[in-house]
Amino acid sequence: MFLKLLILTFFSLIFLDFKFYFQVTMILYEVLRLYSPAVMLTRRTYKTMQLGDVTFPPGVLLGMPILFIHHDPDIWGSDATEFKPTRFAEGILKATKNGQLAFFPFGWGPRICIGQNFALLEAKMGLSMILQNFKFELSEKYQHTPYTVVTVHPEHGAPIKFHRL
Repeated sequence: MFLKLLILTFFSLIFLDFKFYFQVTMILYEVLRLYSPAVMLTRRTYKTMQLGDVTFPPGVLLGMPILFIHHDPDIWGSDATEFKPTRFAEGILKATKNGQLAFFPFGWGPRICIGQNFALLEAKMGLSMILQNFKFELSEKYQHTPYTVVTVHPEHGAPIKFHRL
């Protein structure tokens, strides 16, 4: 059943308007920027490392606060906390204010999430299927209160009303 749904979804994506597919990609990137699956990346030094003017001995745990980097106005501009998918219209590298690499929803480097491409494909396919069959709106009960512990999630849930097209 899952394989049949996957194949049908894949073929429906092939025939979708490319512009629509690109817009879905920009929306997903912006959601991942504002509400990253991981709020912190940690790495341990395995040898003496130099980072700027600071020297770290082996065994030091370094943390990179993804949540803060993804919301930093110095990197993303004064609208850093706003939902603005068009910032990714020219790709990830040109999304930031200064053209610096600062988009890490799945980590970076040799330890980047192995499931990144599958997760993005799955999200695009799921969203495409939903948008083809449903109209949706937030419930009146919805309160926008992101809550961060290990991941970012809505503190009071995300009640959504779906209407079949």
